[in-house]
Amino acid sequence: MSKKVRQFGVEEKLRILEEARASGTTVAEVLRRHQIDATTYYRWDKQAKEGMREALSGKKRGPLGAKEREVERLRAEIDRKSRIIAEVVEENLGLKRGI
Repeated sequence: MSKKVRQFGVEEKLRILEEARASGTTVAEVLRRHQIDATTYYRWDKQAKEGMREALSGKKRGPLGAKEREVERLRAEIDRKSRIIAEVVEENLGLKRGI
């Protein structure tokens, strides 16, 4: 028999994190109430803090930067291939003129 894995949405994760930070409650109580293990909770907490740091730093987000780098790499590859095609076409035209 396999254990059913629960999926939590972003809003639900944030609500649980806020609930655990509220005064008058402990993290352990919240984890028991929502049947979440400590590793999962602290991973969410770390991700949330990293997201806040990124948002407050004003820097571009990692995945967006990676996408931009990929676009630039692809543009450079297209430019390189275009130059090669132009050289081949020029060479062919020269050969045709020579015949």
